[in-house]
Order: sequence, then structure tokens, then C-alpha cells
Amino acid sequence: MAKLTVDQYLAAAAARLAYLTQAYAIVFFASIATMFAILAYASSAGLAARFALATIVVAITVYGLLAAKAAFDDLKAMLDDAVDDFSGSSFGAHLKQIRVALFTAASAILVLAMGVTHR
Repeated sequence: MAKLTVDQYLAAAAARLAYLTQAYAIVFFASIATMFAILAYASSAGLAARFALATIVVAITVYGLLAAKAAFDDLKAMLDDAVDDFSGSSFGAHLKQIRVALFTAASAILVLAMGVTHR
């Protein structure tokens, strides 16, 4: 399969970064809404409602982990498949040195921390 052109690469990378930003926004705002629901209703809620709130927290956390990992994996794959014109440039060489695994792990830790602290 042919490698992406520079324009295709930039468009695809921008789309994946937009997806990552949207996923983080969804996780952040859903977590805030869930936190308010927990603070407002958990003390007086029954067992079923508490399980429902806990399930929502778990679902938000799992979504955040999977969405961020998918976006970072796609960005890493695109870096590996960059055309020689792009990867041979200083900017492209610099991008190839970025530790994507570190960003993926940091993202996972932050999303897990948000999920764990909803108590």
C-alpha cells in the first residue's frame, strides 16, 4: 500500500487529534456531571442507584482509556508510515522521536485517576 502524502498525513493527524480532544472533553464533562450526581444523590440513594452511578463511572473510565489508546495508536502508525519527504525533514525527524507510549501511559493514568477519585 502506498504511503500517505504529506497533505494526507496532516489531514489524518489533525482528524485523530480532534478525535482525541473530543474524547477527553466527553470524559471530562461526563465525569463532572457524574460527580455532581454522586454528591447530590448518593447519600440518599438506594443500592440500585449507587450501582448505577458506579457503572457510569466505570463506563466513562473505560471509554476514556480505549478512545485515547486508539487515537495514540493511530498517530504512532501514521508516524511510522510517513513519506520520506516528511520524515526526512527536521520536523518529521523530531516527531518520530516522540515517545508515544509515554503519552499513552500518561493519558491512561490520568483517566484512571479521574475514575478512581469519583467516590
